[in-house]
Amino acid sequence: MALEGLHLLKDQDQMPGGKSDVKFPDLGQMLDYISMRQPQILEPTKLREEKLLFPSKTYIAMIRFLMNCFEHDHAIVDFEGGINEFGSPVVTMCLLLEHALALEGSAELQSISSKALVEIGSRLPQHLPAISISQVSSLLNELASSIIGTKMLRFENYHGTLCAIGFVCDSKSMGERSLLYQYINNIQNPSDVSVFIASKDQIVEHLVKVVESESAILASTAMEALGHIGLRCALPALPHDSNSVGVVSILNESLRKILSGNDIKAIQKILVSLGHICVKETSYTNLIIALSLVFILYRSKVGGLLFAAGEAISFLWGGVPVTADLMLKSNYSSLSDSSNYLSGDMALSILKSGSLESNINEESRVMAREVIVKKLFEDLLYSSRKDERCAGTVWLLSLTMYCGYDPKIQQLLPEIQEAFSHLLGDQNDLTQELASKGMSIVYELGDPSMKHELVNALVGTLTGSGKRKRAIKLMGDSEVFQEGSIGETLGGGKLSTYKELCSLANEMGQPDLIYKFMDLANYQASLNSKRGAAFGFSKIAKHAGDALQPHLQLLIPRLVRYQYDPDKNVQDAMGHIWKSIVADTKKTIEEHFDIIIDDLLMQSGSRLWRSREASCLALADIIQGRKFDQVSKYLKKIWTAAFRAMDDVKETVRNSGDSLCRAVSSLTIRLCDVSLTAPSDASQAMDIVLPYLLVEGIVSKVSSIQKASVGLVMKLAKGAGIALRPHLPELVCCMLECLSSLEDQSFNYVELHAENAGIRAEKLDNLRIAIAKDSTMWETLDLCLKVVDKESLDLLVPRLTQLVRSGVGLNTRVGVASFITLLVQKVTTDIKPFTSTLLKLLLAAVLEEKSKAAKRAFAAACAMVLKYAGPSQAQKLIEDTAALHLGERTAQISCAILF
Repeated sequence: MALEGLHLLKDQDQMPGGKSDVKFPDLGQMLDYISMRQPQILEPTKLREEKLLFPSKTYIAMIRFLMNCFEHDHAIVDFEGGINEFGSPVVTMCLLLEHALALEGSAELQSISSKALVEIGSRLPQHLPAISISQVSSLLNELASSIIGTKMLRFENYHGTLCAIGFVCDSKSMGERSLLYQYINNIQNPSDVSVFIASKDQIVEHLVKVVESESAILASTAMEALGHIGLRCALPALPHDSNSVGVVSILNESLRKILSGNDIKAIQKILVSLGHICVKETSYTNLIIALSLVFILYRSKVGGLLFAAGEAISFLWGGVPVTADLMLKSNYSSLSDSSNYLSGDMALSILKSGSLESNINEESRVMAREVIVKKLFEDLLYSSRKDERCAGTVWLLSLTMYCGYDPKIQQLLPEIQEAFSHLLGDQNDLTQELASKGMSIVYELGDPSMKHELVNALVGTLTGSGKRKRAIKLMGDSEVFQEGSIGETLGGGKLSTYKELCSLANEMGQPDLIYKFMDLANYQASLNSKRGAAFGFSKIAKHAGDALQPHLQLLIPRLVRYQYDPDKNVQDAMGHIWKSIVADTKKTIEEHFDIIIDDLLMQSGSRLWRSREASCLALADIIQGRKFDQVSKYLKKIWTAAFRAMDDVKETVRNSGDSLCRAVSSLTIRLCDVSLTAPSDASQAMDIVLPYLLVEGIVSKVSSIQKASVGLVMKLAKGAGIALRPHLPELVCCMLECLSSLEDQSFNYVELHAENAGIRAEKLDNLRIAIAKDSTMWETLDLCLKVVDKESLDLLVPRLTQLVRSGVGLNTRVGVASFITLLVQKVTTDIKPFTSTLLKLLLAAVLEEKSKAAKRAFAAACAMVLKYAGPSQAQKLIEDTAALHLGERTAQISCAILF
């Protein structure tokens, strides 16, 4: 409960807006109150003080509250007074914190006190006590002796000592000079200077021995300390085998062993430290040795190591826009985490303050840069091994990002652009992503002509019209496909490398199969290039502005299609571009509707399955809600694309075809419905769709197409109204024929075995007819009857008579007879002009039919037509029917049915 009053901001932080009106007391007043309670707070601390002046928990709560007071006391923060001004609140605060570091304090108290001192020191460096020259020497000697002494230190103490040496050596207390330089400048006796330099050399020598003899963790910490010293000055040459040799040369073998090990964190620290050590290095030999150590990681699969190596290479290259103060006196952790080194503010700081290097041997640095360029462009970036390409990409990106304004990098920008463009199609996702990021960085660095060229290159990659990429020589172990992506060998082994593909082709006796494999690999690379280009392009598009306008006609259709690509990564990448260049999606699609539809229709027939699939899905989405005048010229083509996709060899394409079929069905039903669309438009839509469905859909051998077509025709008939009349002859005949052609084939099997199964043929026929009359086709025929008029008969009756003569199948023949019966009932006397023809055909049909059910259906139709026939026609039919009584048994049965 006692602590609750000190956490005044706890509840306030949870309030909306996060703002607080709490006012903390004056820091000086709080310290005065505390010093009254414990006057020893004002006394200087003793070396290795043991006893605390307050209990640990009290101290912790006190320090936290006092730091809040410090943060909110603007008078303190703006205070410019000298450190020796007695009574200064900051001086008192520092004394309180130093007493809190007593040995009996808890680990939490030690931590919070140290952090508070660092916070005060970073905010008010003028209040830190200036360390004397003798104290510098004493401290360094003490630290050095502790790591070389015979007394064994605990790991924590050893590790902390190594960390401290590096920071003490490079730390500073005034001006812009490190303690080393400050100490030298304040020594009056020249001999003292040499003594101090000797002392500095000894410290470096001790650290080198730690690297050579200790574990990877301690060796990496010692390297970090050497790196901190190297940021301020070049490391001295040390005696080695009777010669003076550079530190990097001495540590070459030891570092190679560690870098070849498995301690990831230690290796990362050593890599970055190598870069720091060489910041002020003047020896070409030492630079090359450092590079060779970094290049050991060129086949590493650990991303963190590659990025650490990239940072080291950037420091070895030179021109990194950071200072030792930024790296050592701030919360700096790494180049990648610190800032955007290509931003306007950072670029300006480069011009103002320069970089880490000054007065270094430019010739050795230039030679080292040539080694880096050769390694990247000749060995790594175009390698046949994907891990080497990945390393080259990370390192080239690091150089471009951290040293982009260096004149040499500016000179290499065309080659860098070409390399990144080539790597956009890499199999490795990391390589591809970094290459796309590199493209956007090159765009930022380039001049207007390069920016224009880069935009053209990326558009070419996205549209498939880019220039041919540089050929790469494949080795036996070169990975062509990712393992498992194209199955396994005949024996169940993996199938990914060039050698394994060649072996499979030979085993199958088809050596030319390797060319098909490579064609597939090139296609995959092309797809990867589009995805990689998309990520880079989305960033460039935000800056390109008007430069993209000439390319929109090419880009828009492809971007629409790529957003439906089966690869989720491609979808996301293209979605980023779309959002970058399109402000209003609906408006853009409306403006480019025709070229989008043309592209999708063309690609729906592509030889590439993913293009067919994406096109169908895109069409299904884009045609929704369209008006007739927008889609009239595309309607038949869309149906063709849907049916073709539904019959595709690949299942996912067939599924996309089903989706397109559902979408275009919904569109067609709406366009042909006179209650939803203008009658003239509905009639035109019916003229386009219905004949196509009857000719191509219903008669298709693909069951899904047949089913979809029949169902849609019925739905069209429901809403079409009188717009259906011009199509009645074709529609009616098609539906009647479908009664048999679309019948369940199991009935044919039952018919063949009916006698053996004891099933009467007549009973089976009646069952088949009943099922047919309950089908979608018969429902459609009923709808057709509702819109038949006198004018329709002129075309409809001749088609029915033809079907009576040539119709095949029980359901079809019974169906046409039943339809004639219903038709005559509907039109009544309007059938008179056709009675003579119908009576002759129907009578003949009764006589020819073997099925009793069919005979009865035709007899019923004949009787219905007879009602509207002339007397002479009726007389003749009766006489012909009566004559049948004297004939064979079949004729007698027909006579009985007719009567």
